[in-house]
Amino acid sequence: MRAIFFTLLISVVCFFPGTASAAAPQKVRVVLSPKKVGPGDLLLITVKNTSGPVEGTFDGKKLYFNPAQKAFKALVGIDLFTEPRKYILEIEYDGKKIQRSVRVSKKAYPIQHLTLPKGMVELSPENEARAEQEQKKTAAIWPNQTDRMWAGNFMNPREGEIVTKFGVKRFMNSIPKNPHTGVDVSANEGDEVYAPNSGVVTLVDDLYYSGNSIVLDHGQGIYTMFFHLSKTLVVQGQQVKKGEVIGLVGSTGRSTGAHLHWGARVQGARVDPLELIKLKLD
Repeated sequence: MRAIFFTLLISVVCFFPGTASAAAPQKVRVVLSPKKVGPGDLLLITVKNTSGPVEGTFDGKKLYFNPAQKAFKALVGIDLFTEPRKYILEIEYDGKKIQRSVRVSKKAYPIQHLTLPKGMVELSPENEARAEQEQKKTAAIWPNQTDRMWAGNFMNPREGEIVTKFGVKRFMNSIPKNPHTGVDVSANEGDEVYAPNSGVVTLVDDLYYSGNSIVLDHGQGIYTMFFHLSKTLVVQGQQVKKGEVIGLVGSTGRSTGAHLHWGARVQGARVDPLELIKLKLD
């Protein structure tokens, strides 16, 4: 009896190793979300089933892939003024290089007609010169791409009704103006404004159009900005944490009432900030 039992035990031990070794490695998958993107949108690229590292470019611009739940994720900003057509996405992983074509589709934005005091629409030579200088100053911020400082998902800096959406084509006193590159949130004078993620303050200034303004650098080319503040509570170069109060709602600059204008840039692209806080990045 003992000899028979020993033989059966050996058979069982030898059977299980054979079944475990039959498991095949999972195929690497590249997932684009959403499947359809237009000017002003954000495209999330997820590379699954690879140990990394993962690198890539979109239309020649560097992408930053970060580890997230057994995958690597990168964010692509589609600028509001991007021409609708196909663009090339290149990804490298495990010594392999793949190329995909991503179509940016046309996107219709609403039209808004505003009536403002003439002096707010037709600038004096002095104010026009000031506005041009300030535009050059802020434009110099976006090409800089620093190390990652953000962590986890982005939060809403100020809850409230969206009174002016991103991308709205505006006519002021029947004069066509640039589209709205942020969102306007209804709020009361003095309401707190929170940092949507960790980062460093890269600009604090009183600007002609946007009044008391703050720009945060979250790293990897992601910036958020907050305009028309009644008060700024941070200084340039200061490090801030997600959820920290950075300023108070106001109506400074070219504004007709208290509200928060906030916007976002991703690798220089002007994108809808509401799309940023919808994404699951961790």
